[in-house]
Amino acid sequence: MLCEGVANDWSVLHLEDVLGAPAATAAFAYGAFATAMTVGRLLTDRVAARTGPVFVVRYGAAAAGAGLTVAALSPWVVPALVGWAVFGLGLSGCVPQFFSAAGRTDADAAGAHVSRVAGLGYLGMLAGPAVIGPLTHLVPLNLALLLPVALCVVAAAAAGVLRPDARPGAGAAVRPASDGPAVGTSTA
Repeated sequence: MLCEGVANDWSVLHLEDVLGAPAATAAFAYGAFATAMTVGRLLTDRVAARTGPVFVVRYGAAAAGAGLTVAALSPWVVPALVGWAVFGLGLSGCVPQFFSAAGRTDADAAGAHVSRVAGLGYLGMLAGPAVIGPLTHLVPLNLALLLPVALCVVAAAAAGVLRPDARPGAGAAVRPASDGPAVGTSTA
């Protein structure tokens, strides 16, 4: 969600300040990002059902990183707009998969896990723009945008942890220890 926060606050400024686009044109940067993210979020459940969460996060984060790299390094407005759109499309499926994985880790504490992930995500959404701002005092804005690209690379590389059998205690439901058989089972 840190990357989403960066797009929310810096996409328009990127087109205005780095590429010299007029304000009306620069507004399309966030519009392209948000539209692509909306379309992606509408389709992600179907894709995840067919390919699994690891695929969605690995290739979504990789696409997002590639899209933001194109946007950040492009000297022209149109490829930058396409880059912001690809960034939004790639990110669109990642956060829902993180929430789903948090809910699957422990059925008894699913709500607590999801709320922690959501809280950290919203912290990232708020922190992303705040991190880029001071970074622009050291490097140009288009280079500062490579920080979220690096985070996308980390997410793509770490996507395997979303595999149900890769998490400790994941996989088959664990029955609490008891003296007798679980309800619905027989001793025969």
